[in-house]
Amino acid sequence: MSYKLSFEAELEESIRRVAREQLEAAAAELEDGDGGDATAAVHGARKRLKKTRALVRLARPSLPESTYRSTNRALRDRGRALSDARDADVLVATVETLADRFAGRLPQTTFNAVRDALAERADQQRRASSDGLGVHADALRALAVDADRLPVRSATPKKLARAMASAYADGRTAFGRADREPTGEHLHEWRKRVKDLWYEQKLVEEAWAGVLKAHAGEAKILSQVLGDDHDLAMLADALASDSGITTGVAADGDALRKLIEHRREELLGDARSLGRRVYAETPKAYQRRVRRYLKSAVAESASRAPAAMTV
Repeated sequence: MSYKLSFEAELEESIRRVAREQLEAAAAELEDGDGGDATAAVHGARKRLKKTRALVRLARPSLPESTYRSTNRALRDRGRALSDARDADVLVATVETLADRFAGRLPQTTFNAVRDALAERADQQRRASSDGLGVHADALRALAVDADRLPVRSATPKKLARAMASAYADGRTAFGRADREPTGEHLHEWRKRVKDLWYEQKLVEEAWAGVLKAHAGEAKILSQVLGDDHDLAMLADALASDSGITTGVAADGDALRKLIEHRREELLGDARSLGRRVYAETPKAYQRRVRRYLKSAVAESASRAPAAMTV
């Protein structure tokens, strides 16, 4: 299944199709992971939920506001229900990545001890979970049925471009705030807005794949840089709040925290450089440009089919 809107069909139906397919695929991943690789299943399902939320935000101008809010809330809550175990596993992977990057800066035994302590906590968290993956899968299948009935009305290039410009403006504002005050909270908020931009550009990239696919690729890289920073921020918080993680390697605790801080400074420099390019346009200029791409795609599709879509 493709996470792309089709300009060969009615945009309303295309929006419903993508939402349904993403949620059904998320449910299937969880079912496959129940008793198998649960970590990968949860990661995949959460990613699909985020993609579906981005799609719903893109469709917001064509939805009743009450429907938008209830749908977005249901998707958000389901993602949060899956988040705890996934976040614990991310900390384990983050320590391993840090060990590879700074090999020789600290004894490997230090990294191993911290990783093992975090892995034990992740296992405990999974065992303490009251719901199996099947419960979440059932909830996602119910959401997929609802998605197939989303009351999307008059989804036009103008409305889609307006929604994309709104997401772009939010990201630009978040970038400015994070650039001035690069706190963990501000950077995380910027990351969420960058993901909105990335997913929305992926959804409409068929309007002009050569340009929009490249734009989406840069937004993806920026999202990954900010994601790496967020993972390190979570690791730093875990080390600060639970001294048991560094039991046995306490002498290296400060050095480990300094490595985390150093790596976050490197990532911030990369994020700022990418951000200046990704958000180089004003929101109005971005909206005008994207709208022209979408209008052209719809017009070309209509010229090849007997039933024209509204522009």
